[in-house]
Amino acid sequence: MLTSDHRVILQELALYTTFLARALSPVAVPTFCELLFGCMLSTDGFVTQALLSIDFHCVWSSYHHWISQGKWRWKHLACRLIRLVCSKAPPDEPITLALDDWVIERFSDNAPACRTHHQHSKKTNRPQYIWGQCWVSLAVIFERVADEVFTGIPIISFPAPASGNASKLKIAVAMLKVVRKEVRDRALRLVADCWYMNRTLMQPTLEMGIEVIGQIPSNRALYALPTLPAVKKPGRPRKYGTRMTAEKVEKLPEHKAIVWMYSKFRTVRYRTLICRAKFLKGREIRVVWSCFENDKGLTEKRIFISTNTEHEGLDVLRGYAKRWPVEPMFHQLKHAFGCCHLWQQKLRTLLRWMHLKMAGYALLQLLTVCKNQSCLKISRIPWRSPDTTTAGMMRIALSRIIPRFPIRKGWDRYHQKYEFNFDELSGQLKIDKAEAA
Repeated sequence: MLTSDHRVILQELALYTTFLARALSPVAVPTFCELLFGCMLSTDGFVTQALLSIDFHCVWSSYHHWISQGKWRWKHLACRLIRLVCSKAPPDEPITLALDDWVIERFSDNAPACRTHHQHSKKTNRPQYIWGQCWVSLAVIFERVADEVFTGIPIISFPAPASGNASKLKIAVAMLKVVRKEVRDRALRLVADCWYMNRTLMQPTLEMGIEVIGQIPSNRALYALPTLPAVKKPGRPRKYGTRMTAEKVEKLPEHKAIVWMYSKFRTVRYRTLICRAKFLKGREIRVVWSCFENDKGLTEKRIFISTNTEHEGLDVLRGYAKRWPVEPMFHQLKHAFGCCHLWQQKLRTLLRWMHLKMAGYALLQLLTVCKNQSCLKISRIPWRSPDTTTAGMMRIALSRIIPRFPIRKGWDRYHQKYEFNFDELSGQLKIDKAEAA
């Protein structure tokens, strides 16, 4: 039986589907809606498994042909997804973009965009180098209202090519340009890890008006601001002051605070100063040297920077903590939503199917963020916290309802919008009860 919360969730889902459907031609929209809902409900990455999760209408081979040979572009779908997700961000805060890469293991030498990658996780049961596809992804970070947990919603991804000069840094810059073009009237903030924090990425990002927060290696040259002489001397004024070595940093005043970070309260010690970065051609940045306190003592000291010098030390640490949700996001995409089973043979087909899977995952995450209270009521699991709802829990809840709808008939060609027929489902449920009796 459909409750009022079910209707709220399905109506919101219909609005999201209508918005994304405008990236395709009207003829292709019914097929797109079926595959989108199949990606949303399926736990595997195969096209046939997505079709078995719904009440599909056409022959199964026609869906494979539409993905590989259909006249539509995955870039248009990605742009619509970017606009949809960014429109749900809080209007009074900058949109936080998290940048990172993840590897999908492959065995075939003929798989598109495959090459040898270093295994950064350093697992004992894995080789040091693995063969697979390295995807560079951008995600928007949201905070769920009920449990105050940050969650990542993917918006665009692209694999590092098997050969050529297109590095992951250049791919990241190209994706940021797409996001900046689609979201022109909002402030953007990029959060990245240590590998991406260099001039190749940061300089184009700053030129686009995007502020950057991230961790940098300890060997980067940082200089204090130069002191102004009492009497002006001839020649060009000094650009750099004294270099911030470990001994200089130890002389800075140390601050101690208890902050909610990484899903728990942590005791953090930090020192902060406005410096000039050599790798950014002398740009002024806010630098934070910090470490955590735990039962074993102090952790390793790390260096974080922000291109916005108005940020305080804790603002930089809190901002960088929003990068962590991309790690569980990658794990869910790979294992809970089947992106580790994308076996397409061509790069274009692979990009199309990947963004369809990402769109299905993103819509479920948007529902948990925007309709949090309704999602909590319909997706509650007894052994989970009553204030927690995730994309996986929403998928389980919707998998009991959506397959009963004739998905293809939900698209209104005349008004160009998607609607769920609740009356037809209610009649179907009455017939089922009468037959059972």
